Amino acid sequence: MMSSVSQAKRAGRTILVVDDEPGILNLIQRVLKNVGYNVITSRSGDRAWEVFKQGQTKIDLVLTDMVMPGSMDGFTLAENARRKYTKLPVLFMTGAVPESDEKAAAMIKKRLLLRKPFSPKELVEFIDSHLGES
Repeated sequence: MMSSVSQAKRAGRTILVVDDEPGILNLIQRVLKNVGYNVITSRSGDRAWEVFKQGQTKIDLVLTDMVMPGSMDGFTLAENARRKYTKLPVLFMTGAVPESDEKAAAMIKKRLLLRKPFSPKELVEFIDSHLGES
């Protein structure tokens, strides 16, 4: 898997992955750990917000599903996280994007949204593209 980001650059970077589907969480965690990232997973926006509130871990990037059960969907989580950490990159993934959804289309164009299903290579490149520059 070729990417412009080295293992060394990924080491020490922590990604919070939020999705209500355990299978997807496990897959993403495996893929990102394999290339050197630290990964914290959360099954809901509410639980992910608890991770932020505890503040024990510096989180470098959030990858969240858009649609999740509970009081906090991906967008609400992103807003809350950005209010607290203004520079934190928050990326989205979803399997349910209507073609006519302009917000989603704009997010895909800005490379903030990853469509499910995605390959491990697409996932790593997507994350790297947001962490590789800093």
